[in-house]
Amino acid sequence: MKIAIGGIEHESSNYSPVETPLEAFYGHSRSSRTDELLQRSGEINTIVDGFIKELRHQGIEIVPLIWCHAPSGGQPTRETHQAVKESLLVPLRSSIPVDGVLLSLHGAYSAQGIDDADGDILQEVRKVVGPSCPVIAVHDLHCNIGKTMVDNATALIVEDTYPHVDMAERGMEAARMMVRTVRGEIQPTIGWRPIPLFWAAAKMITAEEPMSLAINQLNKLEKQSGVLTASLGLGYQWADVNCAGASTLVVTDNDPSGAQEKADSLANWVWERKDLWQRQPLPPSRALALGKASGKYPIVLADQADNPGGGAPSDSTEILQLFIEQQLQDAAVLYIADPETVEIARQAGVGQVIDVQVGGKSHPLIGPPVTMKVEVVAQSDGHFIYDGPMFAGLEGNHGNSVLLRQEGVYVVVITLANQPIDLAFTRGLGLDCAQLRYLCVKSSGHFRSGFSPIAGSIFNVDAAGLLPQDFTQIPFKRLGRNIYPMQPDTTFEI
Repeated sequence: MKIAIGGIEHESSNYSPVETPLEAFYGHSRSSRTDELLQRSGEINTIVDGFIKELRHQGIEIVPLIWCHAPSGGQPTRETHQAVKESLLVPLRSSIPVDGVLLSLHGAYSAQGIDDADGDILQEVRKVVGPSCPVIAVHDLHCNIGKTMVDNATALIVEDTYPHVDMAERGMEAARMMVRTVRGEIQPTIGWRPIPLFWAAAKMITAEEPMSLAINQLNKLEKQSGVLTASLGLGYQWADVNCAGASTLVVTDNDPSGAQEKADSLANWVWERKDLWQRQPLPPSRALALGKASGKYPIVLADQADNPGGGAPSDSTEILQLFIEQQLQDAAVLYIADPETVEIARQAGVGQVIDVQVGGKSHPLIGPPVTMKVEVVAQSDGHFIYDGPMFAGLEGNHGNSVLLRQEGVYVVVITLANQPIDLAFTRGLGLDCAQLRYLCVKSSGHFRSGFSPIAGSIFNVDAAGLLPQDFTQIPFKRLGRNIYPMQPDTTFEI
């Protein structure tokens, strides 16, 4: 048995000011060229490593393609997409025949003029391998599932957790399903139902209600006879594409009508609780007051509208300004992406006091730079190893970085926009976040994998940024239908 593995991963926003270039797909630690795939240990929490681990465990021959991962950001051009797609298809064509193809695809990848780039990849893979070869893809929880994806896949599986601590687990699940399919033990059939619903990021945290209720529904469904897997796609809301929004997926064993019936039933369950998945805006100042009143420290403010994990530039300044104005002590902002400030601080050197304009350089909507007189406390080349549950063992790179301090407020300034996922990087700068009282993290949910154990209280807040959770602020033009909650009178009928 020969199983080809690879992937192309990108979460693409129409509203990010900078398009994603071709080189971004190949320079990440979650990218591997063809030969490099076989050198991976299979022990890192990624979907591809999950493929590798399970296939090796079962003694299956792995045919390596390519694994491309670009950090979330603006849509690439059509030409970039075609080039990335070809880098996957070329080794696949040269490897034919294979018994199956396993792919790691984000599920919210789009390019300029191509709303469903994931579907386009699956369609082209299907053309290469033919109609009978199993093709199974695993998607990020924040996927926008389109019809082309469903039509060209044998099965689709979506991560169950946010933060995504189950990536390898889902990759292993897909590999087991693939082996059973090739052996003729099962015949996967897909049921899919899109839901006209946008889901608030703060309500996606799977360890907490209400999202835990939805995961329980999935678990119950997967225990039913004939169900191979069940998934919720929660959607990526900052993509102006016609497949944006939530959806359900159920894969059964040779029972297409049963798969569709169960996908429809799950979609109705979600829709009946549509208000559970929404939240009211929470200004940072209000969240700070609530945290102080609770007395539970550190108070963590999640600056979700400037989350680089969703494609934001990570240099909004509203919360940094708030921390300074309130003269907070033992406070830190993680991280502001500002290469100009990093370079000025590195030229000055550790221990020096300098005047800088921090953040506020990428876009008019993210606020002006903050004038600061700071001590350069520490500097780094940006390389580190994650040690939290989401990416433990994976190499990270924030580019040249500095730790700055103005009185009681620290700010970590980095070159390459990345969200804080665990404590490893700040620890390397000599900053112990567990000893602080106030933290701002440029993240929506992934920070919880590393920061929840030390947090006293956590608030997802609504500061100025390019990824607002008030979806009425987003200038959608191409959704093609009403979606709740932007249109409160939206109906859903199957």
